[in-house]
Amino acid sequence: MTMSTSAKVISTLRIVLLGGSCLFGAAAHAEVPVNGSTYADAAVEAVESMMRVERKTGLPRLSDKVDGKVLEDAWNEPAILGAPPYGANDIQALLNIVQKQARILQAYTLYSPNPGRTPPDLARNAAAYQDEISRSQAFLISAVAASLDAIADFVAQIPAEAKTDARLQGVRQMRLGLQEIVNGMALGLRSPSLKEANQVLLAQALAGNAQRLVAGLSPADRNALAATLKAAQPALKPAAQKPIADVIAAAASAPCEGLCALK
Repeated sequence: MTMSTSAKVISTLRIVLLGGSCLFGAAAHAEVPVNGSTYADAAVEAVESMMRVERKTGLPRLSDKVDGKVLEDAWNEPAILGAPPYGANDIQALLNIVQKQARILQAYTLYSPNPGRTPPDLARNAAAYQDEISRSQAFLISAVAASLDAIADFVAQIPAEAKTDARLQGVRQMRLGLQEIVNGMALGLRSPSLKEANQVLLAQALAGNAQRLVAGLSPADRNALAATLKAAQPALKPAAQKPIADVIAAAASAPCEGLCALK
């Protein structure tokens, strides 16, 4: 992913999190995944602690034996996200997980050895930390899919008398923000500097979450995602072709119900 796209993802995440906090307020504590939010808090704090120690010389690297183990903890999907389906009671926990992951993505994207004095070297960060940025993005794709699943359940449970214009507009805005995050990551598949392994990683993350992603998107947003992926196809390595074709097919064939049908 280009650095400008990463920065846009970070900006969009802030809007999504703010909108979610205002929309859902004091939602019930998460039931699924069990302790996922707490695990994420501890794992991200461990990563950020390493970052504070290493900032002058760089950030933690996946290739480092010690750093890599700590980073893998922050991207441990089974422990943090559990498994679908997700419900309305999971929204607060999932938003916290997305927020914490956004902090890791931001740290690598906007790294500077002298924050406040030296502006981030965006191009250098994109190249130097591509592996870490790609892993964070892949995790975020799964977290976004889980969030859309939970929001869909929330919408299904709203009593007719509580479906106010303000509440539904909040849901629409949040859905759009999540869609923009996914679309931004899909756009990054075209980057000529993206390593094959990272391209495949992102393609597989999109394919593995395709059904839940498209189920939560409006028809227009599905079309936008499919168009972005089709534009990326000429740049895809062979191992990334089928996963992306599967996402495009899902966007075209999945029934439009529930959150998708919300106008």
